[in-house]
Amino acid sequence: MKKIFILLFYFISLFGTENIVIYENNNTLENVPNLKEENINFDDNFVSLNPNVNICVIINKQKFYKFLPSIINSLNSYLLYKNIDYNISVYDINTSLESIKEKCSNIFVYTLNKDYIYSLSEYNNTNFYIPIFNKEDLNISSKNIYFGGIDYKQQINKLSDYIDDNKAIAINDNTTLSNKLFEYETNLGIEIIPFDYPKINYLFLNNKFIFFNTAAGKTAQILSQITAKEIDTKLQLSSQINYDPLLISITQPEDIKKLLIANSILNYPVSLEDINLLLNSDIKYNWLNFSSSILLNKVYNLQTGGDEFFINDFQTYIFDNQIQYKTNLYQIIDSGFKKIDN
Repeated sequence: MKKIFILLFYFISLFGTENIVIYENNNTLENVPNLKEENINFDDNFVSLNPNVNICVIINKQKFYKFLPSIINSLNSYLLYKNIDYNISVYDINTSLESIKEKCSNIFVYTLNKDYIYSLSEYNNTNFYIPIFNKEDLNISSKNIYFGGIDYKQQINKLSDYIDDNKAIAINDNTTLSNKLFEYETNLGIEIIPFDYPKINYLFLNNKFIFFNTAAGKTAQILSQITAKEIDTKLQLSSQINYDPLLISITQPEDIKKLLIANSILNYPVSLEDINLLLNSDIKYNWLNFSSSILLNKVYNLQTGGDEFFINDFQTYIFDNQIQYKTNLYQIIDSGFKKIDN
């Protein structure tokens, strides 16, 4: 562990802690709009000639440019945590896949284009890792494609155990994730009445169970209005979408006393969290970084002779090519997320 922090301080002495990212020389994504040049750092002294782990990252630069430094730094953090030599090469989604396959047999893909992911099943000799999607999101069963997306269906089902009525309200905001959550809720076998933010009939929320399919900022606004209008809901329920410290910082205790939040970011090593923080990344609340790290743990195991199914650093499993998530429920108490018995 001492060697890891020596290496970290070497990185920091060269670049500082902001957005330490390793790129191939000809794939710096310099044309990404609004991506500041200082976010992209490359020094070929960091490229190992005999890496223990060699991965490539294919990413849609237009969709993910804001998240790119954090994603790559989370990958850096895990490999630094393992204290090994490694290479990470980053490519735009438009780069020829054939040319990338010549360099890597393990490729991480960050795209929302499902057709692109379906096409990966044609490349049997390459392993692809998809941190964004859950396997259930796609009708695909290729042995070479692994998925890391959060199991929102499991979270909704667990939250629904607290509904003792045959009716609930769902507050949506017409985003892709919100629509997905609403679809799961409509399949619970109870009546789900939707409201689209910000057009909410607050009086109708009185004495009802509420699903929040909105992100933290919007959820906080709705909760404050419920308090201000003296609406007495039965219980307020939310998936991973609101497991966000922002919700704590912008709400009052009386706004959130009936709120239950599902979370599947569990069992990460504390020292790995520390390294992520040093590199301005996050695995405590950012599920995309968390799922990326778990899939990278699988790559590490494959390349170092470890277990293929048990992901040891995160005490979880990958079965049927999907991370097997567990879900805990939390309340916000004393300015923090507190796990409840469930």
